[in-house]
Amino acid sequence: MAKINIMLVEDHNIVREGLKRLIDMEEGMTVVAEAGSCREALANLREDVNIVLLDIKLPDGDGLELCDIVKKKVPGIKFIALTTYDDALFIRKALESGVQGFIPKYASFDEIKSAITITLRDGKYLYPGLGLEVLMNLSEPGLSESEINILQMIANGETQKKIAAELFISISTLRRRIKGICTKLGVDTIEEALASAVKKGLIE
Repeated sequence: MAKINIMLVEDHNIVREGLKRLIDMEEGMTVVAEAGSCREALANLREDVNIVLLDIKLPDGDGLELCDIVKKKVPGIKFIALTTYDDALFIRKALESGVQGFIPKYASFDEIKSAITITLRDGKYLYPGLGLEVLMNLSEPGLSESEINILQMIANGETQKKIAAELFISISTLRRRIKGICTKLGVDTIEEALASAVKKGLIE
């Protein structure tokens, strides 16, 4: 039986190395690629990767944006977020971006193994402690952390070119995300979006 080929994308070396040792001890899975950033992930990506264990918060960009790029390069690849976030709005946004599984960083290795095998077989895995019922009952759209970050950078006077570079995305992708932010906030312009976000206490 072929092993499950796993890529680790995690910027903390000690976490990544520990996971690699544990995974490589398993008979049915192996780590075939590693990365500590978005750039390294794209450089080290292999076509035989089945699952990416992904830290959403990376030093040079948004892990959710990375998902979009990787899926185009390797169709059929699956993502499991190694996350400290348990916010239902964030989880829904990640699902929309193509993340199939969620496992907290405090989970045991047995739970991580279960997430890998279940995600590969069934397509979705949500750790029981991450509030599935809350997620399923969400009715109103909210801004993700990355969207709030974009608004804060705009409020700070940063240019679209600089913001796109910091987030490791293209300017056209950034403009689509800004349009999506405006839609979520029910406004037509970025100026109105900023005013709304300030009023809601989302940005300073």
